[in-house]
Amino acid sequence: MSTIAILPVLFSPEQILVALAVLIPTLVIFNLLLITEGIFESIGLRFYQAVLATAGALLGSLIDIPLVPVGEAVIAVNLGGAVIPLFVTVGMVGRGRVSRIKALIAVAAVSLVAYVFATPVPGLGITIPFYVAPLTGAAAGLLLARGCRAAPGLAYAGGTMGTLIGADILNLANPEVLAALAGDGATVLSIGGAGIFDGIFVTGVLAVLLAMYAGRGLREKRGVCLEEKE
Repeated sequence: MSTIAILPVLFSPEQILVALAVLIPTLVIFNLLLITEGIFESIGLRFYQAVLATAGALLGSLIDIPLVPVGEAVIAVNLGGAVIPLFVTVGMVGRGRVSRIKALIAVAAVSLVAYVFATPVPGLGITIPFYVAPLTGAAAGLLLARGCRAAPGLAYAGGTMGTLIGADILNLANPEVLAALAGDGATVLSIGGAGIFDGIFVTGVLAVLLAMYAGRGLREKRGVCLEEKE
């Protein structure tokens, strides 16, 4: 006679749901890390440098370095949202991956646009539409590099540094804005921190991606780019 074997269930439905709740976010984060690491490699960083920059940007977002006391408030600089992008940008310029003059022009252009669109919100920080800086950074990189391979690096430099300067520093330099953001109690006004960190991080990634794919399309239409070293 045939028999039907009933096998024991190794995991209960609740355990499976818990495992999925842990596994899915882990896979998403892992893929985001891979994408971000690839972004840093595309602008000239070596593999280990890209890994360090990615980890530093994410973990460094938790660290604010105090700079200047303003009454009961303190102006600080965020490690992940300001210091790491600054080091990456300076490194690109120092290694000749991007032109110093073109990088300054890109930063100035995005700074102006970011300052126009930035809105100081007491109790929240300085907000800016998420699409403004990436689009401006990518456009600046493509125009200055004429669609060549330096475009992603210029887009990153302009997008990140331009957002920091235009959204954070120029607004904090305004005494009225500074007083409104500081309020009456003790608070930390972090350059590149809190919500702006998200803006800096996302801006850098999106600006490079846009410049990469748009630049590739331009090169395919125009043929070989004769100015790859610019």
